[in-house]
Amino acid sequence: MTDATRRAVLSAVGGLVGAGSATGLPTGSTPNATRSPTAAGLPPRDDLEAFVDETMEAHVGEVTPGLTVAVVEGDDVVLAKGYGHADTTSGRPVRADGTTFQIGSVSKLVTWTAVMQGVEDGVLELDADVDAYLGDSRVTIPDTYEAPVTLGALGTHTAGFESRLPAAFEDPADLTSIETALVERRPDRVRPPGEAVEYSNWGTMLAGHVVAEAHDTTFEEYVRTEVFEPLGMEHSTFRQPVPTSHPGERARPHERREDGFAPTASTWINARPAGSMSATATDMAAFMRAHLNDGAVEDGRILEAGTVDRMHRRHHVRHPAVNNWRYGFYEHGPVGAGAIGHSGSTGSFESQLVLVPGQDVGVFVGYNAAPSGGVVAGDVDRILREYDLLPGTPPPTPATASGRRRRAEAVAAEYAATAFSYDDGPERALGLLSRVTVDTVGDGRLATRTLTGSGIGGSEWVETDPYVYREVGGDDVLAFDVADGSVGRMYVSSVPQTAYEPVPLADRAPVTGGVVAGAAGGFLLSLLGWAGATACRGRECLHGDRAGDREPRSNDAAGGPSVDEEVTVE
Repeated sequence: MTDATRRAVLSAVGGLVGAGSATGLPTGSTPNATRSPTAAGLPPRDDLEAFVDETMEAHVGEVTPGLTVAVVEGDDVVLAKGYGHADTTSGRPVRADGTTFQIGSVSKLVTWTAVMQGVEDGVLELDADVDAYLGDSRVTIPDTYEAPVTLGALGTHTAGFESRLPAAFEDPADLTSIETALVERRPDRVRPPGEAVEYSNWGTMLAGHVVAEAHDTTFEEYVRTEVFEPLGMEHSTFRQPVPTSHPGERARPHERREDGFAPTASTWINARPAGSMSATATDMAAFMRAHLNDGAVEDGRILEAGTVDRMHRRHHVRHPAVNNWRYGFYEHGPVGAGAIGHSGSTGSFESQLVLVPGQDVGVFVGYNAAPSGGVVAGDVDRILREYDLLPGTPPPTPATASGRRRRAEAVAAEYAATAFSYDDGPERALGLLSRVTVDTVGDGRLATRTLTGSGIGGSEWVETDPYVYREVGGDDVLAFDVADGSVGRMYVSSVPQTAYEPVPLADRAPVTGGVVAGAAGGFLLSLLGWAGATACRGRECLHGDRAGDREPRSNDAAGGPSVDEEVTVE
């Protein structure tokens, strides 16, 4: 396995980082923006900046060499700032308005915005068979099931494709066209569309290809002219590598060394619509403003208000008691918080974008390393919680005692994530590592554990409604589909990128543990947790990373989905 593939795999299921010693000073602040007197939540800019400074400066040299932050409120940029180093070798500082970071699977939000532009213009339909848009393309969709694959199913990761590890390269000369990457990496269809969430970078890559085909251009050129230019996002691009003539400076990827952080080789991915975008914090502020301001920033409009509303609406329900999918966005934080977003990771970069449309607030953070422990999602949530934009949750109220023990015993089992394939090789190893064991504890409580001890391993849960459980000491939720006493699927609210299915007795961990050790190798043990990265973000058992993680705990994993999964990749 190449180093590039290894980093992409790491990003798909969570990253590693330790502590460091380098220091850095904040640079690149934007001018103060006028705040609306009716705005809810955020304090005056000076108070917000002091809080963000304290939070982010503590990370510089400890969990990342550099990071970039943007906070917006409606059409105003409240804060955009860089911290630490874009490059530890040269000491070049991070500038919010001039240093581009790879944002991993947060890129997907731009891709799905482009799809919605096509829907708005009448060029694309969310419910139409994707085959209708492929024309003379070499890309084909297998006729595995009668129901067609649609853009609507792709945008909620319910098209039924198995997840695949990314094609990642250290030499950009190895990159191919999106069309060739789709042909060479086409996954199997493993379930009918609409049946279950199964995070798919390939599916987002397919959607980007459809956009390009429908407009007779390249994907990179389409988003440049139809998304980036109208919003003034002059530093943003999906091109790899970023051309030397492109505005701004690139943050270098870094990895943890014994004496701190050092630059590492860049990773390039073929699944460009799914995770290759580079952007500054100020560019991401413009993108968030457009989504919070009915599709427009000043004179630049990318969507009509009704289209933004349609995109932000719920489009797939895994289970009514957990976080679910909007279009391209997934729900973030405590259930019902009204927050939506996406995480991203490329193995050496981590990012998170969260919008609270009801409060007109958006937060973006990007790191040029891959922190562990849910740090990135935790930073976003600290900002949102500090100003009461993510509600706290009261201690769970236990369900009535009648039948509690029986229901707990019915759901006690080992579960495998739908978001990983189960072929031989690394995919199978990752599938095994993502498994969750549910045990009964006491009178009707549950305890969860994983093979690696990360993610939701070590949590206890109390039943609040039949077959719905709240995390003790947290705000996460487990929910089960049960019919005639038999479990169909389990859902974790903080991991919207997947569902979980019971593992047959013969395939459970005591039997497969040896397979994990042989197939995965030592480094894979660090992967469980992520992002959206693919399959489970942040607790992330799978890109991005877990979505809506509460204050990070020592056993939380970092995440998002992202690149080719980035796998994600999160």
